[in-house]
Amino acid sequence: MASITIDLNTPFITPDCSLKILRTIFELLLFIRRQIPFPYSTFRTMVNKQEQSDGVDTSSVAGLCAKMQREKAQHVVKCAEQMLEKLEKILKHHSTSELMFLFGKTIYTAKEAFVIKLPPVDTNHFGANHQDTLAGILRKIGLQLVVCKEIVTVQNVLGDTNVFVMLQLSTTLEPVSELYGVKLLDEYKLPSKCTSYAIELKTTNVCDGEISSNCCQQLKIYSEHAERSSEISTIDDTQKIETEPGATLATRWFLLDSVVSGFSLKSAKQNQMWK
Repeated sequence: MASITIDLNTPFITPDCSLKILRTIFELLLFIRRQIPFPYSTFRTMVNKQEQSDGVDTSSVAGLCAKMQREKAQHVVKCAEQMLEKLEKILKHHSTSELMFLFGKTIYTAKEAFVIKLPPVDTNHFGANHQDTLAGILRKIGLQLVVCKEIVTVQNVLGDTNVFVMLQLSTTLEPVSELYGVKLLDEYKLPSKCTSYAIELKTTNVCDGEISSNCCQQLKIYSEHAERSSEISTIDDTQKIETEPGATLATRWFLLDSVVSGFSLKSAKQNQMWK
């Protein structure tokens, strides 16, 4: 397994930061692995413009093909947004240390897997107070992934395929898995021929005292992960218990029921639909 470590140059990440990090990586991988013809934000904008445009003349073969291509592109964006919405819903109430993006027709015949290792979040901080730090983190992640030879330089370029998302979550989530659109997988293992990459995100050990205690100290924190509001002192006590070795809950892989299908332009004719 190829391993890429990205130092975030920050002592902590906020709860909403993990979702934005995962979204950034997901969008980059779709483009780097040629599942979409343009960077995701550009692709989504172009697809949305197509939806607002006038109807296509389907009296000709070319017009019919263009319509089918537009519908497929719209389906890709719809599924991608559904997947990201479900991730947001899950991470709003449950933390995860590992997430995996799988590229292949099924999860049992996956060709490539990207394992994202996230640092623990600090619920004592509001993301709104650390927007500048988050912007720097996302820029650094994007830059390092784009120039990473282990990821960008590949011998066998994947064609259009499916993209799956799996998360490691506490097994206590199992009774309500239908609520989040996830499925518990028993002892899942990657296929032997699957090429895997580990992307590990690390925070710094050194923390400025003012950053760690004063930036959000005057605010009352509402712990969304615990689904209750509490004072900072109470959250601190809870976090200390959770970080003790004996307090860690067993985790299992959960599969999101949303699947994103690849969409690429295979000929110059298909490029006409974007004009």
